[in-house]
Amino acid sequence: MNMNSEQLELILEVIDRGNFSAAARALNRVPSAVSMAIANLEAELNLKLFERSKNHLEPTEIALSIEPHARLIVTKLRQLEMHLTELSMGLETNLRIGVAADINQKIVLAGIEDLTHRYPLLNIEMHCAAQQELKARLRNNEIDLYVAYSSSTIDANERFRLLGVEKFVAAISPKEAQQLRAQHKNELTMLSELRQIIVASKNYPLPDPRILVSDAYWHTDNLLMAIGMVEQGLGWGNFPLSIVHEHFAKQSLVRLEFSDTTNGLDMPIHAIWPSYKPLTKILQLLIELWAKQQL
Repeated sequence: MNMNSEQLELILEVIDRGNFSAAARALNRVPSAVSMAIANLEAELNLKLFERSKNHLEPTEIALSIEPHARLIVTKLRQLEMHLTELSMGLETNLRIGVAADINQKIVLAGIEDLTHRYPLLNIEMHCAAQQELKARLRNNEIDLYVAYSSSTIDANERFRLLGVEKFVAAISPKEAQQLRAQHKNELTMLSELRQIIVASKNYPLPDPRILVSDAYWHTDNLLMAIGMVEQGLGWGNFPLSIVHEHFAKQSLVRLEFSDTTNGLDMPIHAIWPSYKPLTKILQLLIELWAKQQL
């Protein structure tokens, strides 16, 4: 016998509700119809699904053995129905999202998680790269949108939406910090004498030349690698406070102190997409989810 989704839902409702009357109310049917449907199903299967007594209804071991499979099938069918409804409404099924390598990815992924709860069959590609590389990928139509920090210049080919603000702080290894203090070199201008570690790609121009403070610098396209290089004493770096505060707490990094200014720069975070390409409904929702979280 081929069971259909309606029969599986019927079995699950009776198991969950504990009696035919409650299951009937949940299914908007009369109790006699539910009782008869179960009886007919048992006859067709030649299996007993429920033990009946005057005041009690109990699923048999057979019913309990098929319950997990029935729940999985019903869930998948409901997801498929939802997905077909989304398609009929013009919602896309695939998203290609870029995230700048020096963004706190946990916050961005939280918005993605919220979106997939609403649209569980949505297929999402995540691309993490240096900001200038994501800009090129957007231009080449390899991604639909990317999240990055604001640039000093405005690109007429792009549109953006402010999502929040991240504070960047200058950090250095404890050993290097001690040497600076011994030499009384704790001024912001003294950083130009030290090697700077930046998150960037050598294959693309920097998104903002203002990030360069030192005359000498090394680059990497991975934020964790950049932090590790600074911890190792290979230079200093400007990093998101939401990420390096843990390193300050365990004293693997030191937040520099400047006598002439505060060590902290607020960097706006933007969602960026092509100006020629209107935002789809899914992307609009994702941006709203991010903005609500105040990245």
